[in-house]
Amino acid sequence: MELKQGPQTTDEIIVNGVSFTHGDIYNVVDDFYTRIQGDVMLKVPFQSVHDWPEHIQRLTHFWWIRFGGKPYMFAEYNPVLKHFFAGFDGLFLSRWLQLFYETLCSHLNPDQIQLWKMVTERMGQSLSIRNEHFKEYYEQNKNQQD
Repeated sequence: MELKQGPQTTDEIIVNGVSFTHGDIYNVVDDFYTRIQGDVMLKVPFQSVHDWPEHIQRLTHFWWIRFGGKPYMFAEYNPVLKHFFAGFDGLFLSRWLQLFYETLCSHLNPDQIQLWKMVTERMGQSLSIRNEHFKEYYEQNKNQQD
């Protein structure tokens, strides 16, 4: 993964009239993945992460560009495959969202929380649907190979 000069912590993006600094995003992501490592349910599927600082940087970048910031690192994101093979399901998503909301509330103002929560809910719904489609495809192909 090639890193370019990233934004400063005070660099800002505005999404639907709501401002986020790069530092806001980093602080949420960093705290969230620290919490994941201590969560009884979520730490299991995240055992595949071997370099937490790199993972936090990648996910900070993911959210930065998701909210409209300019990319500053080369990274491909394929959340369906990653989450499918990590055992993603509705229970996992529910716990992930709960812990994420708790983290948002620890770092952001109400407008930021509301916007980020809406984005994560939509992403979660989309990921669930895409995960189910991939599961059907995967099982059909697996059965054809057997």
